[in-house]
Amino acid sequence: MIATLYARFYQEISNFLQSLARDQAEAEDLAQDTFMRALQHADLFLDMTESQCRAWLYRTARNLFIDKARRRQRIRFEALSESGGEDDTSQVYVAQMLAKLPPEDRTFFYLRHFEGMNATQLSEQYGLTPSAIRSRLMKCRAILSQQIDQQRREEP
Repeated sequence: MIATLYARFYQEISNFLQSLARDQAEAEDLAQDTFMRALQHADLFLDMTESQCRAWLYRTARNLFIDKARRRQRIRFEALSESGGEDDTSQVYVAQMLAKLPPEDRTFFYLRHFEGMNATQLSEQYGLTPSAIRSRLMKCRAILSQQIDQQRREEP
């Protein structure tokens, strides 16, 4: 069953992941991970139609991509907060400011402003509407703006 699904959907899943990752090698790795996950859950496919199997593969591929993006973002954020030294406090300052945001909003803000993703790309990745993403980003900017204003008032 999995061999049939692999032959039928591998290229389609790989193309889908390529559109998300914008990196052929990463897309191929994620596609392989998707089918490895399918192999681990082969018993689920016995009672599914082909369209249900396809949907499962797409959902799993998207979730694997999101998990990888979150891990990558977390590593970069941790590196950003650890890399600031006495001579460069701006990275520490940015990390402290971003820490004021709720975790998922911090991810949206980081991906939007540091990775260059737009609201449409984020909405596809996280299953929200582009307007919901823009609204959350606007709230993030408001929180950060308030923090900046507060720090300016506290400076001598």
